Amino acid sequence: MSDSQRFDSGDGAFEVSAAGARVLSCTVAGSPNLLYDDGKGSGGDRVWVAPEVAYYWPSLKDAREDPVGTAATPAGIDPGTWSVASRWEGGASMEQSVALADARDGKSIALDMRRTVSAIDAPYGLPDGVMCTSFTVVNEMTATGGDEGAVAAAWDVLQVPPAGTLVCPTTRRVDPRSYYEPFDGQRVKVEQEAVRFHIDAQRRVKMGLRPEHTTGRMGYYRPLTGGESSLIVRVFPVYPGEMYVDVPRDHPAEQRSGGDALQAYNDDGTYGAFGEMEFVAPAVVVGGCMARHTACVTHALVGPDDAVRAAGAGLLGCRVNPVG
Repeated sequence: MSDSQRFDSGDGAFEVSAAGARVLSCTVAGSPNLLYDDGKGSGGDRVWVAPEVAYYWPSLKDAREDPVGTAATPAGIDPGTWSVASRWEGGASMEQSVALADARDGKSIALDMRRTVSAIDAPYGLPDGVMCTSFTVVNEMTATGGDEGAVAAAWDVLQVPPAGTLVCPTTRRVDPRSYYEPFDGQRVKVEQEAVRFHIDAQRRVKMGLRPEHTTGRMGYYRPLTGGESSLIVRVFPVYPGEMYVDVPRDHPAEQRSGGDALQAYNDDGTYGAFGEMEFVAPAVVVGGCMARHTACVTHALVGPDDAVRAAGAGLLGCRVNPVG
């Protein structure tokens, strides 16, 4: 595989880049790219390493006092040193090794990572007029060494363009966790069946749902032109009781559990005009569970608005409506 390769799937295609092990684009029936593209090869869908507070700031103090000014993604995470392990007509598998140190306690961890992206079938019984491109992503992480108790988790981040609504079905009515300022009702709306998160790239907002509160599904609904809409549905596993390690910066420095499984982010233009639909896997722990394997299914739908909403209701188990 060269820098990137296009794979056909259903009514469209997706593009995978060996650089950063990213899904750079996803199109349906000739649509524009439904993923965010910054023009520099750093948009799309990627895997990072959680917890964010451990690996993306020089210290916990910096993370709390100047999160934008001091944030820095380790080069070993992104773009990393990914290489193609295998490829076939429907997809590719990439791998890399990385060593990291937790800024909170200095503990080191060595990781082997593998990411496999492959075409899959569309869901059965989509409404007439709805076209679909589907793929699966498998993120594998193995701790190969480091200090006892060091933690890391696969953190899958899919960037999307504005403006639209991320629909996050919940197991009950629940208030999501805010990573920054308190939410306002115009951007985060809590209902009995779901939390709806508005993505407009106008204000920096991040929310999280714990594994017992998410159904393991989320969908990004965005009106297009000519009465059509798009919906990106992600289905991922959740394991209440497992060790989820990603928590906000104001949590205790020693906290290593009680984190979120689903996260959503809306940028304010600082990094670009995008939002994110994210999920975090349970952690690997040096001296504990040393390997994790997490598969996620993505279905990208395009079609008449009413039909797309009906398809989304069937896939998500809740109404597909915008915030407001």
